[in-house]
Amino acid sequence: MHPLAAAFRLDGEQADSFLMLHGWTGSPAHFRLAARFVNDHGYAAAVPRLAGHGTSVHHMADTGWRDWVRSALEPLEDLRNDYERVHVVGLSMGAIIALLLGATCDVASVTTVNAPQRLHDRRAWLSRVYRGTRKIQPGQRSEPPSDTAEYWVQYEDSPVGTVPDLLDLMDAARRALPRIHVPTVIIQSKADETVRHQSAEMIYEGLASPNKRIVWLERSGHVALLDSERHRIHQEVLSQVAIPGSA
Repeated sequence: MHPLAAAFRLDGEQADSFLMLHGWTGSPAHFRLAARFVNDHGYAAAVPRLAGHGTSVHHMADTGWRDWVRSALEPLEDLRNDYERVHVVGLSMGAIIALLLGATCDVASVTTVNAPQRLHDRRAWLSRVYRGTRKIQPGQRSEPPSDTAEYWVQYEDSPVGTVPDLLDLMDAARRALPRIHVPTVIIQSKADETVRHQSAEMIYEGLASPNKRIVWLERSGHVALLDSERHRIHQEVLSQVAIPGSA
């Protein structure tokens, strides 16, 4: 396992804390900068490694949505035991899990970054016939921004048999939106090459929370936490602590 792909936790002295969840084929490395930012302001941040991630894409082929959600629940419970409030932040699939936690668990707020509801690759919807297969789809090496390249730790190849589990999570999150009443910030990149930007509008319209808003990023790609507008994301995440209703 790449050392930056390991799960980690930074403790803080404030009453609020953050659970940060990486995306499908991603790793905790994507949240290293965001976690450090909130921790520099006195807040705890826990970033779990979702099952099957951060080691080998062949390991991920043996996992599914139940494993990924379970990976988030234990650190959430640990934070709830140690801090008064937990704010959940997620990227991509991690954002979908964050929405599910917002609907079913005692969390103070939810922040999503490029949460999928509509995907650019329409072939994803045909993948259900490959559920459970161990086929690995070769990918193209991504070119990360030079100043954050060390945190670009993810699988470039895709475990095809787990795509149906990702779709199942997306469907479950959409059904859960009417049960989310906590403050929610939906951050979406207009230049996202993976998630269609209409996803943000679908999530916004489905949420029951009276305190919700969309934040549009103009230049960032899908892994926006490592892109040029990451500092704006950091500020939006931190702002959740001060939102009425999240305390």
